[in-house]
Amino acid sequence: MAEIRTLIDNKGFSSDEDRIWELFALLHAEVSEAVDAYRRGRTYDEVGEELTDSLIRLLHLMSVIGQDPDKNYRRVMDANQMRPSRWNTVRGG
Repeated sequence: MAEIRTLIDNKGFSSDEDRIWELFALLHAEVSEAVDAYRRGRTYDEVGEELTDSLIRLLHLMSVIGQDPDKNYRRVMDANQMRPSRWNTVRGG
């Protein structure tokens, strides 16, 4: 997490809590770039690069709001294991 925060800060992107909306928008933009790469038939490596950019943006956002992604991941995965199959859906997914 510290590596991502340092990279983002050194590249001139804000880690200011007042700009959280901008961080959400940047995350959305990266996911959209991944979708666009897939839609245009780019290689999975190129799509994966865009998804990795999305992950970096997500982890940066989590650091700004003081969240521990490892802790949250484990908690959410454990909770998901307890949910029944096709939880709250008609067809699953």
